[in-house]
Amino acid sequence: MNAGQDARTLTARVLKHNLRSPDTIVTTLVTPVMILLAFVFVLGGAMDTGEVRYVDFVMPVVLLFAMVSGVSYTAWRVNQDVASGIQARFRTMPIARWAITGGHILASILTNAVSVAALFGIALVAGYRPQAGPAGWAATIALVLAALVAFATMGTAFGFLAKTNEGAGMFAYVAMALLFVSSGFAPTSTMPAGLRAFADHQPMTPIIDAIRDAQLGAGSATTTLIALAWLTAITILFAALATLGGKRR
Repeated sequence: MNAGQDARTLTARVLKHNLRSPDTIVTTLVTPVMILLAFVFVLGGAMDTGEVRYVDFVMPVVLLFAMVSGVSYTAWRVNQDVASGIQARFRTMPIARWAITGGHILASILTNAVSVAALFGIALVAGYRPQAGPAGWAATIALVLAALVAFATMGTAFGFLAKTNEGAGMFAYVAMALLFVSSGFAPTSTMPAGLRAFADHQPMTPIIDAIRDAQLGAGSATTTLIALAWLTAITILFAALATLGGKRR
């Protein structure tokens, strides 16, 4: 019970920081909305995605883009705690060790979940029309939750491992590059052979494809399991790195 209370307290602490930061709100919500509107209304007319409307095609990658933007602040806040000494102070107090890291991860998940929900609502206004049935929505929710956990864990790990605040958020640029070089904004079949091979075999593409197929009512268990396997592997890897980084710092 005490460990649970520790986690709730430390999660609430980070959430208060997020709510008091206009920059965080703009980055986690306004920027992904601007990207969605730009690709749908400015570039969407020039994109050929076959029978799938471009707003329906691009929605999954925008959701992931919103998560990556949000967890860049998770990394920054974790590193700020380390640099300011509050992380060391927490470790001298009778606080559950997992709650110190878990507070950042839970706060990141909750913040990005609100961002994703708001993005869904704005996309519906912009013309997004999902065709998922009950199974499709179940798969979508499972994939989105798994992605929220994976990216939050990744951001926390980089926050502990980075030596500076500026370096803590650098991983977000790598993740964003993977999102751009994927099946998110255009079919990989339109890419040069070498780039297409990379796009088809990097982790973001199966995650995007699984969410898109589920929302279009064409999801398959195999595609969903592959995406969940990638997300589980990412979570395990960066959870281990976050634990190691927390002990080192």
